[in-house]
This record gives sequence, structure tokens and C-alpha cells, in this order.
Amino acid sequence: MPEYRYELRRGEEVIATGHLNREQPLEVGERIAIGSRSGIVRAIEPLLREHELRLVVQLRRYDQSAA
Repeated sequence: MPEYRYELRRGEEVIATGHLNREQPLEVGERIAIGSRSGIVRAIEPLLREHELRLVVQLRRYDQSAA
């Protein structure tokens, strides 16, 4: 089961971080919902000396104004 440390972004601003476990691995370009927010996976990168992967999710356009 893949484990991720995610960054939820609005533009270049990180608005939330957290941890996410998934049954299936994610892919760049995939749509994902985290809580009430939905976005697009922009990057998946290994973290040095960590078992998690770094996951960058860009908010979808209609979520941009939500705080």
C-alpha cells in the first residue's frame, strides 16, 4: 500500500499538508479528492530516508477561491 506525504497547493502556495495511504498507487495527472478539496496530482517524488513519497496536488480551478 503506497504511503504519501502530500502538499495541497493553490498556485505556488502550500495550503495544507498531511499523510495519505492508498490501496493503489497514484499517477501524475490523476484527479484526486483530499477531504473536501479536489485536485490534480502534479508530482510524486521519493523522500530521502523516508518510507513515504512526496505528493504534490494542485487544486482544481473551481476550488481556487475556497479557503
